[in-house]
Amino acid sequence: MYKSFLLFLIISFAAGAQEALETVVVTEDHQSNIGGYWEENRGTQIYSGKKNTITSLKEIPQLQTNNYRQATSQTAGLLVSEVPNESLAGITYRGLGDPHESYNVLLLQDGIPVAADMYGYPAHYFSPALPMMDKVQFIRGGASLLYGPQPGGVLNYMSSPLIKDQPLSGRVGITGGSYNLLTTNNVLKGSTGNHSYAVEYYRRQGEGLQRKNSDFSADYVQIRDHIFDGSNKYKFSFNGYNSDHGNPGGFAKNPGANRNVFGGDRGKATKLHDRLKVSRAQLAAGVEKKLAGSSEIHVNLWATAYKRFSKTQNGGGFGTIPTGPTAGTNNIVTQNYYGFNGEVRYLRNYRAFDNEHTFSAGYLNYNLLSPIVTEVGAGPASNTGAVARRLDRATHTNSLFVENRFSIGKLMVTPGVRVENIRQKIEERKKPSGTLRDADETVTVPLFGLGVAYHLNDFSQVYANASEAYKPVTYSEAVPLDDVATISEDIDPSRIYNYELGYRGQTEVLNWDVSAFFIRYENKFGKVGANFQNTGAGTNKGLDLTSEVKLSEIFSILKPAGNFNLYGNMEYLDAEYTRGPQKGKTPQYAPEFISRAGLIYGVEDSFKVALMGVMVSKHYGDDGNSADFRIPFYTVWDLTADWNFTREWTASGGVNNLLDREYTSRIRADGIAWSLGRNLYAGVTYKF
Repeated sequence: MYKSFLLFLIISFAAGAQEALETVVVTEDHQSNIGGYWEENRGTQIYSGKKNTITSLKEIPQLQTNNYRQATSQTAGLLVSEVPNESLAGITYRGLGDPHESYNVLLLQDGIPVAADMYGYPAHYFSPALPMMDKVQFIRGGASLLYGPQPGGVLNYMSSPLIKDQPLSGRVGITGGSYNLLTTNNVLKGSTGNHSYAVEYYRRQGEGLQRKNSDFSADYVQIRDHIFDGSNKYKFSFNGYNSDHGNPGGFAKNPGANRNVFGGDRGKATKLHDRLKVSRAQLAAGVEKKLAGSSEIHVNLWATAYKRFSKTQNGGGFGTIPTGPTAGTNNIVTQNYYGFNGEVRYLRNYRAFDNEHTFSAGYLNYNLLSPIVTEVGAGPASNTGAVARRLDRATHTNSLFVENRFSIGKLMVTPGVRVENIRQKIEERKKPSGTLRDADETVTVPLFGLGVAYHLNDFSQVYANASEAYKPVTYSEAVPLDDVATISEDIDPSRIYNYELGYRGQTEVLNWDVSAFFIRYENKFGKVGANFQNTGAGTNKGLDLTSEVKLSEIFSILKPAGNFNLYGNMEYLDAEYTRGPQKGKTPQYAPEFISRAGLIYGVEDSFKVALMGVMVSKHYGDDGNSADFRIPFYTVWDLTADWNFTREWTASGGVNNLLDREYTSRIRADGIAWSLGRNLYAGVTYKF
């Protein structure tokens, strides 16, 4: 069946190879902040019949920090689990799993994965600095098969484009705010001959909510050079990141001995020595080349060195100060990730049977080596200790992606397949006691997708898509680092089936997208007691409603003064375990409602102000739906603005959590993470 499907696509391509069309050029002018609806393909990617949202960060006041609540404000269905000291991005989608480190969503920077290991350990200890980014793209369902098997889609951070013969320009900015926040954002751009370059540096530092051990600092560097040769482009880049974050511990729901209670002293810390340090360096090279006729090929090569260091005091608990005989020690974990990867993508527009069609294919070779060492420190603040465990881990994958968009008048049908060949290897070198465990498994997984779109008229279309996703067993699940943990021998990888039917459109006044979705999650994997096992299956179904109204077009009196837009989106989600030990319970981080709304007013090149809010219904931070992990309903509003008061100078400022709500959006084993109260910031930027 799989071979027949691939053969069908290849024959379709060959049939039309005799007649070529000019390359489709898609402009940005018609895009709304909630859409990109009419993009049939961009570069080597086909989006017809799929759900793809592109948010321009230039349309809102300039972000000064990694505020994902604001950056994703116009994307329905994404849930942000907030970390008070911005140590990592916690994002999940439609209740598909724990948002911790965005495990179930693949994060990209300019199309390149930034996960530690996108297959064996899909934790995102690093995410790009939002103030350095130009757009945020969220690719759902079948469209996410362009990049990988992840169940929760793809979040792609897009840098500002480099153009040929760009004049020398730059900016230097500094911002200060509550909790000792200090950021600086600096950019230099220009051209020399056929080279266009950009050098960018961003730093963020400050304190969290708690008085001790909540400090953080992060440095980002990005250097890019694009060489333009006719219609071809050669790309080189370096990305560097270094961060140091304290972990002051969580809060408990109820009073008790040595407990830090949510609703009490919000500045109290339970952990005074726990730290997380992450460093990352990436070199990348690529080419975008136009071929004969209406074809193009994109090649990317990248190498990454990634280090994660953490130390955690032993003896703690849920919102409690570490006590007992083990509290005088700590657990130190050093993980390294060395990646050598390459990807090639090809696209061809062709004509057959009096219609225009598009063929696309891609191949990814992904290699990751990941040694890990755990140590037991002699004190709660120790940085080294006696080696307790040592493991070597590796991932090697070969992935093939093929699809073809068939056009039949107003109807477009896009079948596609992604075949993942994944080898995961773990070799345990040292452990405190017991038999050393090894694992070396290779699987080949075909994943299918189908997108359909029908243009009702010039401004609206109905669409449908169906796709499969796959979640392999991770390193920590295959060989748990916890000596107490056990693992079932009959584990099956998870399979996820996505279905969606929608109606969307855009006019000069209104943009909208209404869709119904159904997700079947088979062989969920989790921990029941101390045992890692398949926890059953579940269904996630619901509705997405997204709209944007251009008030300036309705009330013409506003038009001369600028653009005034009202947006809103809502997701209704009904998620439930239907089989297994959690049957009848709601999966973690699957609220029944997530609603967002806002007003954005802007005068081009002069002034922007935005009032943005998010409302999230009660839900749970665990699959067991326990009382300690219940997250109450919360709503948060932010007010931000920037003002170009001269050609060179811009002032910016804002109030986050405008109404000073006490809330949490994140609960983990060490307790409740109390989100920041009302906090202010202000800054100034010089541009030349």
